Amino acid sequence: MRTTMPERLVDEIVHHRDRGVRRALSWNLSVGPQVRSRLATDPDVGVRVNLVEHCNFRYQVSTLEPRTPLTVEAYELLAADPERVVREEVALQRYTPMHVRDLLAADPDPAVRLCLIDGWSQLSKAARAALLSDADPKVRQAAMQRQAPAAVIESETELSPRPSKRVILARPLAERLARDGEAGTRARVATEPSLPADLVAELAIDPDPEVRLAVSRRADLSEEQRAAIDYTDDPNRLFRPLEWVTDACDDAAIMRRCATSAHPALRRSAAHCPHLPADLVQTLANDDDFLVRLFLAENHPDPPGELLLRMVLEFQGYSQAKMLRHPNFPRSGLRRYATSPDPRERALATMDPHIPSQLIETLSRDPDLTVRRSAAADARLPTRRLLKMLADDDTAEAAARNPALPGETMEEIINR
Repeated sequence: MRTTMPERLVDEIVHHRDRGVRRALSWNLSVGPQVRSRLATDPDVGVRVNLVEHCNFRYQVSTLEPRTPLTVEAYELLAADPERVVREEVALQRYTPMHVRDLLAADPDPAVRLCLIDGWSQLSKAARAALLSDADPKVRQAAMQRQAPAAVIESETELSPRPSKRVILARPLAERLARDGEAGTRARVATEPSLPADLVAELAIDPDPEVRLAVSRRADLSEEQRAAIDYTDDPNRLFRPLEWVTDACDDAAIMRRCATSAHPALRRSAAHCPHLPADLVQTLANDDDFLVRLFLAENHPDPPGELLLRMVLEFQGYSQAKMLRHPNFPRSGLRRYATSPDPRERALATMDPHIPSQLIETLSRDPDLTVRRSAAADARLPTRRLLKMLADDDTAEAAARNPALPGETMEEIINR
């Protein structure tokens, strides 16, 4: 998708009668929050839902600069949207500002309030308290389940006199939670830093695999203690980086310990940190664990070029386009893939800055549609061939992205 557009063209798209055109703009994160936020008042609910839904940067390549998918004003408008489904999406997204979440905690529809609970750690104390005392029993129960055992801990424990105000579990409460009949409660308390060592050891041999996994991810274990736990860290399950690791991203010693750990969860979490020294970046780039490599490619601002190329060839997902646009992506030499038997490799050949236009035209006739589309979007494609691909339904969208498309042709498309 285009990263920049003339203001006049943006106006045409924002007010275009075809909602499909407006929806395409809502998907284009590259144009920035100011442009996308103009769709917050779009008359079509589907466009507004897509606008919020595509605010999720979880699978986008990181930079060190803060990123805001929409303006604050747009979030406020969407949080007051007349359609519940839009407000639900605002409640679910991780980049929604905290004060907007506070507004949604008082939303008249319990389904919206229920959506907030998925991002419990991002809620203010006031919002949590409101949800814990919500008038709707389903919302209240879900909030209590999310808060437990934290709610119990906060109400029944003493606070450390140290400035960190770390919660210290009283022994009776620690025993009650660690021996609770619900495995979920035991798994949650297993992550508490102040849990006594003997109870940690007890949970390390818990019959439930989720409890053992939770113990194995603790910050206070040695590598030998981790290795002694019978845990399974399934790479196919949804993974969230460990907070104690990401909170310590600026601690070189902790980063080195995590990046070189035998436990994949520690290495995966370290791969989310943007300030890793060069030797650890290289270590994680060569990791045997697919998720470690993927998270490093997605989150580090300066990933090795060979890692980006490897991940583009191994992975198909939201972040692939960002990897391809990363300045470290190795473009020179990609023309060697033009005759590869693998269409995914042939599609990369057009990214070579030195590939001749004749070869681009050859690739535009490739039997594989993905390869043809990559050629259709290339500015070096001869205009006569570009216009033919624009007239072909299979390649029209890619051809419309071609920066060499004549201005009068663009206006014709918008006004068609």
